[in-house]
Amino acid sequence: MTTKTRNLNVLSFNPKTDEYNSFIVDLSPEQAQYILDYHNRDNRKMSNSQVNKIFRSIENDNWLLDGQPMTFNTDGNLTEFQHRLKAITKCQKNRTFKVVVVTGVQPDCFSKTATNKKRNPIDEIQRKYDRAHKDEVSILGDIMKRQRKMRLSMQNAISSYENWFKNISNSLKISGDYENVMDKFSLQRKTLRAYMALCERHGYLEECKIFLELLDNELEEDSEICCTLSSQFLKFWNSTAVDLSNEKRMDVLFSMLCVATDRIIMRDDGMIDLNVNSHDLENESMEKMGVYRKFIS
Repeated sequence: MTTKTRNLNVLSFNPKTDEYNSFIVDLSPEQAQYILDYHNRDNRKMSNSQVNKIFRSIENDNWLLDGQPMTFNTDGNLTEFQHRLKAITKCQKNRTFKVVVVTGVQPDCFSKTATNKKRNPIDEIQRKYDRAHKDEVSILGDIMKRQRKMRLSMQNAISSYENWFKNISNSLKISGDYENVMDKFSLQRKTLRAYMALCERHGYLEECKIFLELLDNELEEDSEICCTLSSQFLKFWNSTAVDLSNEKRMDVLFSMLCVATDRIIMRDDGMIDLNVNSHDLENESMEKMGVYRKFIS
């Protein structure tokens, strides 16, 4: 039996052809494995994590008709779809999956043409909300990181944006009242605004504003105001954050803001010690503390 005949018997089409053509097939897990065994000899390394991600998506949301084709070059080798095929092989044997097939793709075309722009959560959000701003999405991503439940992704982008939009909009407005603070922490603005949004959501907005005002006054040039909490906050930050990466600085800043809010709850004039060290700001320690614990619960 020739390879062409075997392909037609198993797949109902021949992947190896010079004809540039497209059509739709109903693909079974057995056929998916056949393609991987005999027509996947010129592809990148398979990623098991990507396969598992696609399989979970199929299990949770079914097989979605996204229009993305399975493509074969003129040598009969698969050029796109290998991870989806591998995920299909993990599904029940009696299932079929509607797939667009393109044959006759020129070899090496992927190395010679510009690649597609990678889609990010902001692209998905702006698809539905064209006025969504990158700053809003940046804050949203930081909120979700601070909650430590799930990261912002294509799958949860729209629902998360809709859930947090009001709090994020308010945090952008509120931050305008604390110009000195935003200037001081210009590289950590998204974390500051995520903190404000979380405070509003969990009922700590008043305490948040009190502390930010104290901090803003502390940063005022030639200011004679001296507040124990804000003074110690800045001193600790200046000595601790200097050698950290910006990502780590944002983690430390968020923990410090949570501790400062706890102190404001205890004494709203800010005449109270920050009373914290670097070890206290690690996740394990912070999970036991008031505001931080509420934010991740």
